Amino acid sequence: MATHAKIAIFGANGYIGRHMSRHFLGLGMSVDAFDVQPESKVASVRYKTCDICDAAFWESFQPQGYTAIFFLAGLSGVERSFREAETFLKVNIGGFAALLRRMEGLGEAAPRIVFPSSRLVYDGGSAVDESSLRRSRSVYAATKVACEELLSAYHDRFGQSYVVLRICVPFGDISDSGYSYGTIGFFMSNVREGKPITVYGDGSCRKTYTSIDDVCDIAARCIDASVPSGVYNVGGHEYTLKEVAEMICARTGATWVSVPFPESARRVEMGNIAMDSAKLDAVIGKTEYRKLSDSIDAI
Repeated sequence: MATHAKIAIFGANGYIGRHMSRHFLGLGMSVDAFDVQPESKVASVRYKTCDICDAAFWESFQPQGYTAIFFLAGLSGVERSFREAETFLKVNIGGFAALLRRMEGLGEAAPRIVFPSSRLVYDGGSAVDESSLRRSRSVYAATKVACEELLSAYHDRFGQSYVVLRICVPFGDISDSGYSYGTIGFFMSNVREGKPITVYGDGSCRKTYTSIDDVCDIAARCIDASVPSGVYNVGGHEYTLKEVAEMICARTGATWVSVPFPESARRVEMGNIAMDSAKLDAVIGKTEYRKLSDSIDAI
């Protein structure tokens, strides 16, 4: 692991970005944090203003000297992506393409790009591996697929080194008290507001949950050039929505209720998905993933 690496993180004030900044600093790495609103979220990180859609910014950006660039910037949200489709395409794809353009011609001096992708690029199912059927059920998912394909194209044409990490459902939050990300973030928001946790349907939908600490550790290990460029699933442990809700209720004293699937959610829901991380295990070693049941106090 390149413990003395120099890292650039775009979208550093987001959920994953804050955790990666803290994690990489703890490993002795140097971190430059870029965000459209460079409010300091993590001590000892150099925050810099960045608009990824601004051509002038990319003209001034000097990628040489970085060991790796983590591109976490962009817009998220399944339903929001339909309402703001043009903006999602401009920011998520256009902003990323601008970074890749800036890397052209650097050859071996080009830093590795690490890009977090999503379970949402898949059609779903059990033991889903990197060759499994992809299906974009939202504009947001389509932008993830497009960025993965851009990386593949720039790798083939310019030799750009890259790693795509497809993450299912991350959990855990040590960066602040306002956990607000994904499925568990939605559940915890209800708890903080004194509302019951709402579970769509009977709560039997099962997915892979991964500790954010494990995500950060894997990301750090993927900086190493010995990890071949490509796409990798991040693993974890499987839980149903009902099991997750019951664990949170046992910890907080909250209650949960079953509600019918909204039609908009039903149309984009992939159902069960279990991420097979054998490909990643083969190159970085098997990860002993933290269990949600053992980490419930950290959410």
